[in-house]
Amino acid sequence: MTKSKIILFLIIIYITAGCDESISTQIDKDLVVVEGFLYANQPVKDISLTEVLPLGCEDSLAPPITNATVIIKKQETEFMLIPDNTKAGFYYYPDNDLVINYKDELFLEVNVNNKIITAKTSVPLKPTNLQLNSDILIIPEFTPGAGRRPPDLESYSIKLTWDNFDNSYYYVTIENIEQDPIPIDLNTGKFASRFVSEPSISSEYRISFGLITHLGKHRLVLYTVNQEYVDLYESRDQDSRNLNEPLTNIENGLGIFSAFASDTVYFSTVKE
Repeated sequence: MTKSKIILFLIIIYITAGCDESISTQIDKDLVVVEGFLYANQPVKDISLTEVLPLGCEDSLAPPITNATVIIKKQETEFMLIPDNTKAGFYYYPDNDLVINYKDELFLEVNVNNKIITAKTSVPLKPTNLQLNSDILIIPEFTPGAGRRPPDLESYSIKLTWDNFDNSYYYVTIENIEQDPIPIDLNTGKFASRFVSEPSISSEYRISFGLITHLGKHRLVLYTVNQEYVDLYESRDQDSRNLNEPLTNIENGLGIFSAFASDTVYFSTVKE
């Protein structure tokens, strides 16, 4: 499976805090922001480090940290990550002897100018009994106009189900994997949107035609997620009128270090 980057509003939370003069004394300019994601049975390459933006926020992106020592610890073994020369601030493990397994407990240690930042996470179990009730999603022909009813969502949808006996959190991503996808709406263009759902305690998800921008084959990935991811996701809606200290599981820093497990199914979209 090709891993897709999970998009969070992590840095935005801290940028917003850094731009508010009323709480500027609470922001340490030397704080390190960690965005670290591990995926079961996949290489480690999603560990990024940035600074916190100073007051004023003239830059749109936080400065990357490229001089850190980054270590992943599994049991008694340490694995040294190296900087990714293609993405400033990202670190990855270059060899094949670090295997992320289900239920592993993993530790992160970051040294930036002799400041030690630590975190830990555990890998959740893979979703079980993942099924679609159909591998074809029909896209209705519909031209809005006076007196015309929109298509019935349930009739033009398919349902994903899985087991969730322990009330775990899950979320869904949907991505068109055609080399040259055909847009459903000619105004959409060739770029196929990637859909990411909110994390929730559920055992089903309905995929309606409204989530899809292009025809053809789609990859649907169901992720099992940990509580630290859910906490940070829910804290993304802060603004400068209602700021709380951002939720984090990073010791001596800010951000998130979390792990995911996933399973994949495929479906195709066709016009009615």
